[in-house]
Parts: sequence; structure tokens; C-alpha cells
Amino acid sequence: MGEYTIAISNILNENQVSNAGANVGLYIAYLLLGVAYCYLGLKWSAYLNKFMIYWVAAGTIIVVIAMPVMAPTHPTAEWVFTEFQNSTGYKNSGLAFFLGLLQAGWTLIGYENGAQIAEGTKNAQVTGPRGIIIAVVFAIAQGIVLCVATLFSIQDTTELQESSFPLATLFIRATNTKLAVFFLVILTVAQFGSLCNSLLANAQLIWSMSRDECLPYHRFWYKLSGKHEAPLRILLLEAVICTIVIMPLFGSESYWSAIMSTAVICVNVAYGLPYVCRLIWKRDVVHSGPFNLGRYSLLINTIAVAWIAFFGVILCIPAVSPVDPVTMNWASLMIGAILIFSLAFWFISGRKNYKGPMQTLADTKQT
Repeated sequence: MGEYTIAISNILNENQVSNAGANVGLYIAYLLLGVAYCYLGLKWSAYLNKFMIYWVAAGTIIVVIAMPVMAPTHPTAEWVFTEFQNSTGYKNSGLAFFLGLLQAGWTLIGYENGAQIAEGTKNAQVTGPRGIIIAVVFAIAQGIVLCVATLFSIQDTTELQESSFPLATLFIRATNTKLAVFFLVILTVAQFGSLCNSLLANAQLIWSMSRDECLPYHRFWYKLSGKHEAPLRILLLEAVICTIVIMPLFGSESYWSAIMSTAVICVNVAYGLPYVCRLIWKRDVVHSGPFNLGRYSLLINTIAVAWIAFFGVILCIPAVSPVDPVTMNWASLMIGAILIFSLAFWFISGRKNYKGPMQTLADTKQT
């Protein structure tokens, strides 16, 4: 969102902004705005999600129609669907293709947020899994449509690669400055909706872990605030952590790429851990709920674990060659630090205090 806002400012004003300070400042401002909105509670989150359904749908339709229609020139269908350009420095085009999966991986994570938010709704055992499937299917469909429309609207690939704000450059070259600003506003609002959902989903996850006494000072984090009974303390904790995490961006431009790779890997590993436990220890034990995969469950779990393991290795490979300290992918170092911290915390504290998930109010009172 910060980059989109800076791009809008640069389009509308002669004074150009391109420094990391402005980006980080906007990052923190949007973060605090998201925390403030999430403090309003689940009711307002539902309002936002209903609005976002129409906003994203209408915005997608507007962009995918207006951009190709107004583009001065169009590449051929052969170029759009068969052209492959490898600018990574690696001679192996297959490796270059896999390295490009980072963006696809980034767009296809976060779909579990609906399941986390659904924990407090009626019939969550069905609405949660159903929400995940709908989110994945629509994300893939929307992604394909946007990719095709974008490729047919590109005017100069070299200019996009050299641009500080390639998306803004794409919109300007394909349409005009006013529409470019409008498209960026569409994306900024959509990103804000995603930010609020992510903050709320993570807050509910941490709140559940506090309820289960899995975290240090769990009684402090478990407390809800205000008339909306929102986990304000956890939301502020998220804001503080996110602010600390973004600060090294001032020292290295490649830091954010490493953060993205690490985030995608960690989230996918978190998805895959229950599958691994099921395949190793509970393969023959079946607890079929109202929504289940039936006889295909083990096969899908196996494929998912294999893909997560493969994808995690790919995302640790440097994006360009030759590799130096600036272009090095430090995701593996960050993941190692996270792994060491998690294991140390588990053996020092977690295994002593965590008694398993508490499903009912009675369980909470007894504890």
C-alpha cells in the first residue's frame, strides 16, 4: 500500500518521492489504521468483507477491460502465451521459472484467514473449509484473468523492469494518468481490506493460543478490550512486531524480498505440519467431520506435503546470479533463526504449560 500511495503522489505531483523512509512511514501508518479498524470488532469486519467482495470484483472487471482496450499497442497472442524471458542470470530456464513462483506463492497464501475468523461463527466446521476452497478458486481465476489482461497491455518490458514503480508505469503507458491513479486507488483499498483481515486473523490465532496457555503471559494477552470485545493488546503487539521487522529495510533493498520468501515458506510450513502429523502418526485414524475429503484425504495430504517441501527449497535460492551479499537470498538464515527460537521456546516453556486446545467455556473455567 505504501508503494501504491507513493506512486499516486508521484503521478499527481512534480516532486518525486522514492526514498525508503516514506515507504516505511506509510507502512506504519496503514498498519496503525488497520489496528484501529480491527478494534471495532467482528461486526465491522463483516461490513468490510462484504464491501470488499463488490470492490474487488468491480475493480478487477474495470482493470481487465479498460487496460487492454485503451492500450495503444498489443503484443501478439504468441508472445503472451509462449514467450519466456530469463533475466535472472541463471542459464537454466527451468530454475528461472521456479524462482518466479514467489509472486504466485504470495498471492495464494492467507486463505486460511477465513477459517480463523469463522471460528467464532455459526456452523464453523463447514463455513471454514468452504471459505478456504472459495478463496483459493477465486484467487486462481482472478490471477489468470489479471495476468492475461496485463500481458496484452504491456508496451515496453525493458521500461517496466527498470522502473521504480513498474505497476504505475504499466497503467500510465496502457491508459492515462487519471485512470492510472484510479487503478492504484482500487489496489490500495483492496490491500487495506487484506491487511485488516490478516491482522484480525492473526490476532484471533494468538488469542486462541493464549486461551490454551501456549504463550508467555497468556492471561495478559487473553484479555479483550472495549465494548466490541476486541483483542486490542494483541493487535498492538502485531503492530510493534511488524514495525520492528520492517526497519532493516533502511540498510538493504533486498531485505524485503527475503522477508517475503520467509513469510511464504513459514506460512506454507504451518499449513503442512498438520498434514505431516496425520501422515506419520494418525494415518489410519479417521475423524470425518461434516466437511471432509473422503478417500482422497491421504493422497491430497501427501501431495501437499511434497509440494511444500519442494517450494520451500526453491524460495531459498537467490533470485539472480551471480550472487553477492546484496543479491543473496537470506530467507534460509531467517528461517533458521525462527526454527531455533521456536524449538527453544517449546522446550523451555511451551511443553510445560500447553495442555491442548480448550474447546468450551467450561474447559476455560476449569483451567
